[in-house]
Amino acid sequence: MQLKNNVTVLIEVYNEAHRIEECLKCFTWAEELVVFVKESTDNTLEIAKRIATHVYSVPYVQASENVVSNFALHDSKEWCFYITASSRMDADLAAEIQKLTTDDTFEFDVIGLPYYMYVMGVTGKASPWGNGYKFVLIKKKVLRLSTVLHKEVSWDSNNIYKIPRVAASGKFFHYTHSNPDDFFIRHMRYVKNEADHYIETYGKKAFRAALIILFRMIGSVVIKKRTIFRGKNGFVLSIAYISYFIMLLIYVWYNLRQTKEENYEKK
Repeated sequence: MQLKNNVTVLIEVYNEAHRIEECLKCFTWAEELVVFVKESTDNTLEIAKRIATHVYSVPYVQASENVVSNFALHDSKEWCFYITASSRMDADLAAEIQKLTTDDTFEFDVIGLPYYMYVMGVTGKASPWGNGYKFVLIKKKVLRLSTVLHKEVSWDSNNIYKIPRVAASGKFFHYTHSNPDDFFIRHMRYVKNEADHYIETYGKKAFRAALIILFRMIGSVVIKKRTIFRGKNGFVLSIAYISYFIMLLIYVWYNLRQTKEENYEKK
């Protein structure tokens, strides 16, 4: 029998019929499993309706620009848990979450989950993406949402609890970019959105900001994490990791040139 809890799991998806069922089945323990389906052309919507407690059809957007308006569609429980179609969770971690969120003496506002990320099937020291903690289980009262890509979810509290990373504890997984095609298709979709955000945020200094983040990420794989020296897996994934920030710089540069040329023509 499913234990009752105070958790609403929320996910926004587009054309994920090939993996949405496996994902959603990992989170049926939650009292509410809410799926926002972005005008998909496959049968994502039908699959979600079979498994989730609530399903909403929402307009298509490039990334998660409508996460704020989508959240407003549903009155969630005390705890909000944001996942993606790449998310998976084992039963041990689900049981721990249910225990914590139903404990009246548990006074924390944010729960950090032991996190393992797989990119093209690789995780561990060879991956520049790395592992650690994922802070996506947040009390509704401190939850803050944004339409900024990769920064959609945050919180207004210092009261944070990390579930211990021990061998016997459960794990939260992120299986993304299953192959090079998937990797570049998703990056093309994300990087255009992020380039627009850089220009909106930094204006004429957007190129400099994109250049700085590129150098920082190169430093990360070469000096800090040294993943580029960890065999073939580390070398290739490090290059793939950096490629996103190279693409970001190119799009920022190009969009700034277009804006400048348009302004020049108007004069």
